[in-house]
Amino acid sequence: MRLYIRGDAGWKKTGRAALLFVLILLVILAGPALLRYASLGADATTTRASRTPTAPAVESRADASYSEVQPEIASALSTPTPDPQPTMPPALTAVPTPDPRKPLAGRRIGLDPGHGPRDDLGAVLLDPDTGRLVLSEAELDLDLALRCRDLLAARGADVVLTRESADTFTAPWPADANDDGTVGGASDDLQTRVDILNDFRAEVFVSIHANSSSDPAKRKGIQALYCATEDCAFPAESKRLGKLALDQLEAKLEAAGYPVQKRELRSDLWSDGPDDPVGHLFLLGPTVMPRHVRATRMPGVVAESLYVTSPAEASQLKKDAVRQAIALAYADALLEYLTGDTKK
Repeated sequence: MRLYIRGDAGWKKTGRAALLFVLILLVILAGPALLRYASLGADATTTRASRTPTAPAVESRADASYSEVQPEIASALSTPTPDPQPTMPPALTAVPTPDPRKPLAGRRIGLDPGHGPRDDLGAVLLDPDTGRLVLSEAELDLDLALRCRDLLAARGADVVLTRESADTFTAPWPADANDDGTVGGASDDLQTRVDILNDFRAEVFVSIHANSSSDPAKRKGIQALYCATEDCAFPAESKRLGKLALDQLEAKLEAAGYPVQKRELRSDLWSDGPDDPVGHLFLLGPTVMPRHVRATRMPGVVAESLYVTSPAEASQLKKDAVRQAIALAYADALLEYLTGDTKK
């Protein structure tokens, strides 16, 4: 469409009006199409944004508050953290303090008073003029064991004696303890002693004896015997116990006024005569069928304190102070063996 208007001024005004009219007409005609295009572009942007994770938008304005950007973090930072509540320390389990008066608390010890019961007197000393019994080993051994038991019990130990009287064993005595077919034999006596010590679960034992000899020149001193050969269960431990027993006997007897003239620590291999084969002592050695069917299951020694058959030493063994000294020697030896505590 053409518009012809005369004059320059009239042409300019008329031209601008016409141009404005044409632009308005284009907007009216093209507006709906532009709106649909913009809507499609926004949907596509939204879809891409949902598929591609992006970092949280950070406000670029200098005056933007942190709470506008990360409300959760800002809230956590702005909330004061309460001070931790004081807590009680865990309760401590009380550990009982060992009683220094009972250093053997919980320890289990066996004492075997040699010889007896029945008519087994062991070594004896008789009056040469009257034949009267001056001293029997069985009576002495039992007295020493009872004294030693009391000393050990006062120190907290649990103690078993294979016999507590002159007439009977601590446990019932089976007629045939080793089931060898012989009723009331000497091996039944010894097997019963072994069984009492084992049943008590003793950690260690001392078989308490006094010595004898047919040779007057040999009737002096103290002796300890232990199982020393390769077939023994506890040779090193038993040897140590034997040495401790001799050390204590020597020290205690000297303190009681009778210095020991001789001491001997030796193997228990023994023979009672030319026709008797060499073998271990029953309480110390390994089993030997059919007489010895169960062996002791702990270290131990046979301790011989002086000679019953020596008139001079028998006179010492009849003294109460000497007997107490011997009992204390055994108690201190056992204490040192079990705890390392040395008593002099």
